[in-house]
Amino acid sequence: MLTVGAMWGVHGPLLKLAYQAGLNFALVSVGEYALATLAFGLACRIVGVQWPREDRGFWLRMLFGGLVGSGVVLFLFWSYQLGPVPVGATLLFLYVPFTSILAALVHRRWPPVREIASVCLVTAGAVLATDFIGAAGPDSLRGAPQAILAALCFAGFFMISAGLGNRSSPVFRSFFFSALSGLILLGVTLAAGWPLSTSGAGPWKTLGWLALLSAVGQFVPVFLMMKSAHRLGGGLGSILTSLELPVAVGLSALVLGDPVRPSQLGGIGLILAGIALPHLKSGPVPAADRSE
Repeated sequence: MLTVGAMWGVHGPLLKLAYQAGLNFALVSVGEYALATLAFGLACRIVGVQWPREDRGFWLRMLFGGLVGSGVVLFLFWSYQLGPVPVGATLLFLYVPFTSILAALVHRRWPPVREIASVCLVTAGAVLATDFIGAAGPDSLRGAPQAILAALCFAGFFMISAGLGNRSSPVFRSFFFSALSGLILLGVTLAAGWPLSTSGAGPWKTLGWLALLSAVGQFVPVFLMMKSAHRLGGGLGSILTSLELPVAVGLSALVLGDPVRPSQLGGIGLILAGIALPHLKSGPVPAADRSE
């Protein structure tokens, strides 16, 4: 799950570069999911994955997972259109406490004290690392409800991924989620009239960017998440994926030249401490929301 977070962290700066190259939100979102779906479909074909014979509960979870997966993208984009990006990015990281809360409700027991402390450290670190305070202003919270909805969708996706356990193969689950979320995004894009064209980027350059973004943001991390989420549980898994923010801030500074404030460095330190806390030498704390 650390690799999942790190790859999502790399995805952020790459996305900024892709936008500078002429790509837009709609094209990137639909293109990423389309290429990931094709790659997962090809992988299913190569390894001989069959359509699983599961009960209605399994398919309802899969359908809901695809729905909330697309909700993360759509609600976050909506939030960014209404308010500052740092505010939306900070509120998205509420998925970490939301996942632990959902796990406690589902399994009817509180997470271990160390996990609660880790959640608090990661959340506080996200406030500092995204420069939430510096971006605050009179209209800065206009997109807050949408960002919180994105966080809830993200938490729901973590819980569904962990709850599915070993039912069907990770490749098939990855294929199904990518295909369904991609179709939802395509439908919303067409209904809203968002352009699926570029401004200045040729077809091969566009395809190259989409392939890179899809590999880093969808194909590899989604597969790894499907493969390992049920082993850790949603709560602990969400904590580990918060490595995304330190990686994103660091790469943005190195590649894009974005300034990094001392408060952001402090936030990164809190996030890393939150990630490390459950794994100190006194023994790892079992996740309170291990899959059944």
